[in-house]
Amino acid sequence: MILNTPSISERRQSPRYDIELAIDLVLLDGNILSVLSQNISGSGLQIVCDRWVTQEIEPRGIQNHAVNDIKLQVITNLPVTTEATKFYASCRIMSVQRMSQNEYILNLAFIDFENGSEKILNTFLNQHNQKKIVFKDISINSALSRLKEL
Repeated sequence: MILNTPSISERRQSPRYDIELAIDLVLLDGNILSVLSQNISGSGLQIVCDRWVTQEIEPRGIQNHAVNDIKLQVITNLPVTTEATKFYASCRIMSVQRMSQNEYILNLAFIDFENGSEKILNTFLNQHNQKKIVFKDISINSALSRLKEL
C-alpha cells in the first residue's frame, strides 16, 4: 500500500513513493537477506536494515569502505492492479545512512531488470501517480467533500 505520493514540489526526475515492501536482497555469494523498503522510484529504492544485514553485505564495515561497487539483486512482490507481481532488479548501493546504533538506510540504484520487471515497475508507478490529487487554496472540509465524490 502506498503510504504517500510525491508532493507537487518533488524535483526528482523519478519521484519517490513511500511504500513498505518485504524485500529479498540476494548477495553475490547467493546469501539472501530479508529487509523492508522505505520508498521506491523509477530509478531505485530505499531500504531499512539492521547492523547484522550491513555486516553481511560488507563485513569490513559498510560505512568504512566504498560501497558503490557492491551489487545486489532485489526480489519483491509489487502490487500491480489487483494482484502482486514478482519484481527482479539488479542494483548497486549509492549511499548508506546510519540512523541509530542498529538501523541503517541504504539507497539502491537500479542497474538492470529481469523478466519484464521494468515494465512492471512502470505500471506500478503509473497506477499510483494517477491517484495523486492536488488541492490548492481550498478548506479541509471542501477537500473532504471532493474526496467523497471520487
